[in-house]
Amino acid sequence: MSEVAVEQLKFLAPEDVRTVAEEFGTPVFVYDEATVRASSKTMSTLPNAFGLTVRYSLKACPGQAIIRLFDREGFSFDASSVWEARRAVLAGVDPGRISMTAQEAVFDENLRELIDQGLQFDAGSLHQLEEYGRAYPGGAVAIRINPGFGSGLVGRLNSGGPQSSFGIWHEQLPEVKQIVEQYGLRLVRLQSHIGSGHHWDILVDAVRTMLSFARDFQDVHTLDLGGGYRVSALQSDPVYDHTEWARVVADELKQFAEETGRRLHTEVEPGTYLTALAGSLVTKVIDKADTGAEGNSFLKINSGLTEIARPSYYGVQHPIVSVPATGGAERAADDREEFNVVGHCCIAGDVLTAKQEELAPVPLGRTEIGDYVVIERAGSYCSSMSMKNFNSYPEAAEVLRRADGSFDLIRSRQSIEQVIVNERIPEGL
Repeated sequence: MSEVAVEQLKFLAPEDVRTVAEEFGTPVFVYDEATVRASSKTMSTLPNAFGLTVRYSLKACPGQAIIRLFDREGFSFDASSVWEARRAVLAGVDPGRISMTAQEAVFDENLRELIDQGLQFDAGSLHQLEEYGRAYPGGAVAIRINPGFGSGLVGRLNSGGPQSSFGIWHEQLPEVKQIVEQYGLRLVRLQSHIGSGHHWDILVDAVRTMLSFARDFQDVHTLDLGGGYRVSALQSDPVYDHTEWARVVADELKQFAEETGRRLHTEVEPGTYLTALAGSLVTKVIDKADTGAEGNSFLKINSGLTEIARPSYYGVQHPIVSVPATGGAERAADDREEFNVVGHCCIAGDVLTAKQEELAPVPLGRTEIGDYVVIERAGSYCSSMSMKNFNSYPEAAEVLRRADGSFDLIRSRQSIEQVIVNERIPEGL
């Protein structure tokens, strides 16, 4: 038997799992208000030199209730599309507290209306910067910089360097200057996001690159460090101390201030750090299979790519915990089996226990059909980036666990009628 530790529930108790499953059905996302507030406090109190603004990265988990939680915490917001920005506004967020850094930025009525209401625009390419200059000559603008390198938990999460299309290449400073001067722009903020799950020493190198840019643009008053801050999800993960890199960055800004007389404000854009460990996906075991004595044992659950694509897309693992369907049936610590956990989608890649396309079974308590399987670290980039409606499965329900332990429904499960609501059958078919 493997020596890998059996994972534990993050914030739900076994009885909570059964209660949620019985009241709201499965699969169901559960988000924990107390965990969100705790991670928010940690991030907002990071060491800094001359002030800190925390922008919640909407793409991590953009539900209206989650947005409202961060709005009530006084956070600002980072949008990756005009649609994310509009979604935040619909939740009650002031456009002036939103910045948008997007691969696609079309200066149509949707974007212009938000900018006119105060949305801060980050140009992610020379073309975007020029389009902004044409639309808003003399305006204030920010740019995203590709510092020439990046870092991520896996290759697909690296968003810097020559293989990444994100941001303005660091050697294109002369072109940036030309566009800024041509349209009389004020370049006020520099942003760089080097990747998700990055190493902090590489983040510090990106800060130094941004500071070298800032020397040439006297209107710059803010450095935005992006997001991608690691969390400890699996029991085997180290504990990450984010105050360490924050102190180093603060020292860099203090040194810059001594040399230039300019005290630059700091912004960060966490998504994963704020919500990943605040979310659990509760699923039900619907079947078991094996491929013989020399093969593999499988648990099939009533979820998968339709709720969580990260294991298949990135080859990364989430903590997985089994919970007996019947109360009082908790298992002894040594009563465990190894399983490959697979999803309900009719496609070979719907596997939750794999590393780089290789099966990687995990130890669970003895688990039977009808029991529950909880996928932890499901609060970010799960509901928001899943393969919604594949095989025509409806979107899962979402529930908020309040600080007092009660549960509120924050998104109803889709009906099949809602899945097809925008489809049309031409006359005569």
